[in-house]
Amino acid sequence: LSSGINAEYGAKNVEGIGCDTCTAVMGLVQKEVLANEKMIESLLDQTCTILPIDQQTCDDTVNGMFEALVNLFESYKPDELCQMLGLCQSMMDTLIGLGPVQMGQVGQTGPAAPNAILGKDNSCQNGPSYWCASPENARECKMEEYCKRESPIVF
Repeated sequence: LSSGINAEYGAKNVEGIGCDTCTAVMGLVQKEVLANEKMIESLLDQTCTILPIDQQTCDDTVNGMFEALVNLFESYKPDELCQMLGLCQSMMDTLIGLGPVQMGQVGQTGPAAPNAILGKDNSCQNGPSYWCASPENARECKMEEYCKRESPIVF
């Protein structure tokens, strides 16, 4: 594990990092943490000795957090960890994408509604990305139950 990491990088916004970059970096970090678990734990214990706080509280907190991190690294693949961070789309999101669409429904594209262009304005025709963007949109589109079930973070 490299000790030459500049502290300013920890404060950077991760929004611009793509899925591939996240997965590659996460894989490297995961490999290094798991390979050097005892050494990192020892360094964390040393950190608690120099901080002006209760030694036992610090050790318990830091070791508990580190153990949780190790458990995550042992339980998930890099791409799954990046999905948890919101930097990669899950296969399920890719597959389901749009919400329930019935043939002939308002907003239908294709032969049932040849002149309709999905997504041309901010309306209920835009599907789940519009419906679940806010509780107000969900009410307007009468899709509250769908959004509560599929996008509970909004509610």
